[in-house]
Amino acid sequence: MFSPLLDGGTTHLAAMIIRLMLLLLVGLHVAVAIKRGIVAVPVFRIGPIVLAFLGLAALSTAMSPYLNQSLQWLTVLIGYAVLLYMLVGMLMSWNSVTILLGVAVGMGLLESGWALAQAGWVHEQRPSGTFFNPNFLAGYLAVTWPIVLGCLCYGRYRFGGRREGNGQYLHLRHLVVPGFMAAILAFLLLVIVWTGSRGGALALVAGAALVMGGRFGRKGVAVLAVAALVGLVTPNPLSERLKAQYREGSSISFARWQMWQSAVLEMADHPFGVGLGLYQYLYPRYALPLEGQIARYGKVAQTPHSEYLQMGVELGWGGLLLFIGGLAVVAREAVLLLKQRLRRWQRGLLVGVIAGIAGTLVQAAVDSNLHEPAIAILLTCCVGIVMAAHRLVERHPAPARVVSVEPRWFWGGLATVLVVVLTVHVVRLGMAWMFHESGSQAMAKRELTLAIADFQTAIRLDAGKTLYRSSLAAAYFRAFERTGDPLAAEAAVSELRTAVALNPMDGRLQGLLGYVYASLAAAREPPPASPEQRTAWTRAAIASYERAAELEPFVAFHGLELGRLYLALGEREAAATWVQHTVELEPNFLPGREWLARRWMEAGRLDEAERECREILERQQRYAAAPKDELEQRFLTVDVRGLVNALEHVRERG
Repeated sequence: MFSPLLDGGTTHLAAMIIRLMLLLLVGLHVAVAIKRGIVAVPVFRIGPIVLAFLGLAALSTAMSPYLNQSLQWLTVLIGYAVLLYMLVGMLMSWNSVTILLGVAVGMGLLESGWALAQAGWVHEQRPSGTFFNPNFLAGYLAVTWPIVLGCLCYGRYRFGGRREGNGQYLHLRHLVVPGFMAAILAFLLLVIVWTGSRGGALALVAGAALVMGGRFGRKGVAVLAVAALVGLVTPNPLSERLKAQYREGSSISFARWQMWQSAVLEMADHPFGVGLGLYQYLYPRYALPLEGQIARYGKVAQTPHSEYLQMGVELGWGGLLLFIGGLAVVAREAVLLLKQRLRRWQRGLLVGVIAGIAGTLVQAAVDSNLHEPAIAILLTCCVGIVMAAHRLVERHPAPARVVSVEPRWFWGGLATVLVVVLTVHVVRLGMAWMFHESGSQAMAKRELTLAIADFQTAIRLDAGKTLYRSSLAAAYFRAFERTGDPLAAEAAVSELRTAVALNPMDGRLQGLLGYVYASLAAAREPPPASPEQRTAWTRAAIASYERAAELEPFVAFHGLELGRLYLALGEREAAATWVQHTVELEPNFLPGREWLARRWMEAGRLDEAERECREILERQQRYAAAPKDELEQRFLTVDVRGLVNALEHVRERG
């Protein structure tokens, strides 16, 4: 019930609460088992694959260049595995299954109601409910929708009423249940369409096709296909979004294809994986340009928008094959389950659950929906129901493996210590994030002393997270800018160096370190620095920016900063080479063109300077009416009038 709330479970506070709830459930389960003196371990066929996948993830974490990030994701995966184990062991009756699914559908309805309120009151074009973005809301509802559809399609209804003459009359009460379920389906469908999510619509169609095909065969699939085509041609938020993107020919619409290509290249270069949770740090080296955009490499992907490709990049081909093998086992279990003798309502529930699994996995091929805890938890629940249902329908189910826990005092003490240690660990990570949030708010209010204290507390609680150290470095550097205290500058450098050592893959940290060094070299406030010290700082800034450019080769500002730094040392050729290379990668990077134009004027190469001026004017006019984000605005903002006046002045003087 909690997982869809508080920003869809994506906040650290929500994640902490979910993990504490899971630990409480595990603790109660273990306490009951120890009291009885035995632990009944449920046997399910996907168990060995889950353990193998976790083992590979643990190995990847042990070898990870950024241990903290990989440990976080390993904790997430272990949490889902424990939840699956608890579900298979605790779903002992069909009543439990119906309650669990009823809660899931109820949460879907609450999310839908909140989304419509957002659309009606706040006028959000694409409502997201409590989720991070509309795609996650659509993905969550696309799991609950086929569950209700399965119950509706497989329900047993009496359409005979009292007879009068040769006619039959339908009692109104016979329409209550199917009418109620149809209303739920319409309500959920309305919200899914309103989100405009292509991935959510794909998951919905996949799940609905499985239900309709299983119940009505080809006729059901044909009816669904006709309904989908009608939905595409009928004006609605989803169809209008698809049509608008097709008309505009926006290259962003096809950006996922390029991200998938990049992911395949990464998998080819790292067949054993780069490390659990580290895709976002490797992607900048494999980015492909988006032609037609102001910033061709400006969109930095945190994920490849394909869960399977992300597994392949982070865990290698072995992790991807293990996951696909697990899916095959679940599919086989589902097929065997549907061959059992089932009541109609049981079959409807199970078909809906299986369809929800299928829809989620289809969406996972083209989106990052499993990064949303609410969707991942709901998928885990559905898989757990399929695994537990075999025990519920078989006349002679396989017995659970029984393990003795004698002496009980020893195992009870060990379990207590383990649960307490895990609880402290979970609370520690959650508190660290809350202190970081508090420090960020203090930074926004320019309360630097309080911000520094909060960031230091966050680091003491979670010393391996580079975000906390870079935030503390920013606070120290702000203090240096305000007071000129060299100790504050040294502290900022020290924190950034530590962050770089913790995560050597993050080019952003190297860029920040380069910025601090460059600022120190350019500072004119006391205490005065010797020319030798300024040169050393400039060299250190160059080294940091060059490492940043190696890790993020398509970030235009790295090249411009290197040009400025080399120019400060009098190395004009190296400076021009870096900026020219940057402009070749990003032709619309006008600050780079302005820098080149001024250098050509200084060198007397007026024709080349004039060419750059024309390029700047033409590109500013081309994109004058185009909507721009902050990065694109920075790409196009230059002092054109000052540049033109400077060029005219040089010509007149010459």
